[in-house]
Amino acid sequence: MKNKVLILGISSFAGASFANYILNHSNYKIVGTFRNKNKLPFDLFLKKNKNFKKMDLIKLDLSSNSSHLDKIVNKINPDYIVDFASICMVNESWHNPEYYFKVNFFSKINFISNLDKLKKLKKYIYIGTPEIFGSNKKSIEEKCLNFNPTTPYASSKLALEILLNNYINNPKFKIIIARFSNFYGKGQPMHRLIPKLIYCINNKSKFPLEGKGNSMRDFIFEDDFNFGILKILKVGKVGEKFHFSGDKYYTIKEIIKKVIKIKKYSWSKLILNMPDRKGKDKNYFLNCKETKHKLKWKPNVKLKDGLEKTVDYYDKIIKSISSKDIKFNLK
Repeated sequence: MKNKVLILGISSFAGASFANYILNHSNYKIVGTFRNKNKLPFDLFLKKNKNFKKMDLIKLDLSSNSSHLDKIVNKINPDYIVDFASICMVNESWHNPEYYFKVNFFSKINFISNLDKLKKLKKYIYIGTPEIFGSNKKSIEEKCLNFNPTTPYASSKLALEILLNNYINNPKFKIIIARFSNFYGKGQPMHRLIPKLIYCINNKSKFPLEGKGNSMRDFIFEDDFNFGILKILKVGKVGEKFHFSGDKYYTIKEIIKKVIKIKKYSWSKLILNMPDRKGKDKNYFLNCKETKHKLKWKPNVKLKDGLEKTVDYYDKIIKSISSKDIKFNLK
């Protein structure tokens, strides 16, 4: 019998991307929960996968009734759970922090405390974020507990990690935490940096650049991101924490210039300078040394190659994207 993987948040970019990847690279039975499956990126590429009909999909809104999560998990009785189910619009979290804590933290308290009752469960993999550490001058190791979130979103994600830390050393709870730097690829929502850049260039619109683009990030292509999670499923040990990051950091300005170069466009035509966003961290530095050693993982797709693939993808599909899926104002 196939091992059953429950993907929480399968209609998110991360969830849909991972589901698409393991449909093509593994033999797992997939069940996914969604809040709204009629949206990007779910419709853009996951439904087009030839194996899509083999999946089971279940509607779940964590903001309405958290007990539904327990009922669904108990009914499915999965071998693995990969948890992408979070609200991740950082700037919007300032306007409704209570909602972010409700979905990202409170909705999962009972679920986490009952993980030990899932006798068939081999691993619960929680997808975290480096934003719980805030800006750092030195790279953060996997087991670091020096947290410094600077937005309500980051605080809501940290709240659940603190709860997970209460249980992670008990092997009965089967918990693994995985934190990823920025990852990109096909199907990423249009308000994110790279697809938004491509959209603005193709529509000859201004791109609002916050704080002169001096904040620093690293970027992982979707294949490297998904391969990392698949490695955790296969060989990651319960109780571990893993970091996934590229081997080089870039300022936002450098990323923009790379996309402009691929598109053969002009900086002056594209950029509209804006004040920096409230609570925006200047950098995230994740140390992946232990992860690379334990999982035999490393990023294989160079940024130039990943950007070219992403630009090519969006150039082909941007005209088909409805205006209702564009969550930003073109200047």
